[in-house]
Amino acid sequence: MPRAQGKDLCELFGYAPDDDSAIARKQRDSQICPFIGGICIKHSHPLPGGKIDIFGSCSVANKPKKGTLEEVVICPQRLYANRYEVLQRVILDAVGEGIPFFMADEYKQSKRLDALPSNFVVLLGKNSSAEISLSKRDPITNKLIKLNLDWVFAQLVDGILTQIIPCEVQSIDITGNYHANWKAYMTEASSIPNSNHGLNWANVWKRLIPQLILKGTVAANSELCKSGSYFVLPERVYNQFENLVGKVNPVNLPGPGVLTIMTYELGPLVPFGSIRSLVQKRTIRMLSADFSIAFSAGHRLPLGSQLDSKVLSVLNAL
Repeated sequence: MPRAQGKDLCELFGYAPDDDSAIARKQRDSQICPFIGGICIKHSHPLPGGKIDIFGSCSVANKPKKGTLEEVVICPQRLYANRYEVLQRVILDAVGEGIPFFMADEYKQSKRLDALPSNFVVLLGKNSSAEISLSKRDPITNKLIKLNLDWVFAQLVDGILTQIIPCEVQSIDITGNYHANWKAYMTEASSIPNSNHGLNWANVWKRLIPQLILKGTVAANSELCKSGSYFVLPERVYNQFENLVGKVNPVNLPGPGVLTIMTYELGPLVPFGSIRSLVQKRTIRMLSADFSIAFSAGHRLPLGSQLDSKVLSVLNAL
């Protein structure tokens, strides 16, 4: 099967979109996410008759006019390959080697059987029990301020909660769509049109960075967030963070008020019938407060004088 020559889907249900192996076809037919199970969360809006297309789109490929091929993970569940390996690395970084971890149901069962070790970590999140939700009512407006944390890792030693490790996991949303490209692959068409997707970079500064600042502030004021907070995301997406925030003074170790960022990208190409690995690219640490100050200072944003000039030019053109 051919591939698109421009923008393209990079993975469908974990496999290359042109992978015609029996295992890849079976995965596509099942519509099951190969990384955490369950029906894939990437789907269309209801179509006429109520039908919904399950896309199975894990990552996309962009071909810039200049530079190398750009592959970007667009589904956060893609980052959970190998039994949440990225989360295991967070636990290793925060609490050290040899500490077992349990998903919520595993913890519940082991607790009932009185079979828990003396030192372990419980993963609490959307895919394990429930996300931790925090809220506070504004005394002036009476509006409820609410924050949902993607993951919270709770370390217990001899039955005592000794540490909490908040962890956010993000990919990137798309603009436009890849429906024609996707349909051509799914029907094994003789030619594959280019995808019409874009990447929603505006969402980085509108939603992702403000969320990270707010949640980092909460963690910095917690007595139990002794290793600070963590953020897992694709390397290409964090590049966009750096474009907006600029250089922030690094710190060496996790600790109270520290934000640790771990970035990933897709590993090398593999033969049909196999799923590509995730490769960790960087671990970056900084104080959450420094990250917030760097963003709010706006050194990378357009100047106020540009706003003045732009408004004048628009008025003069009317």
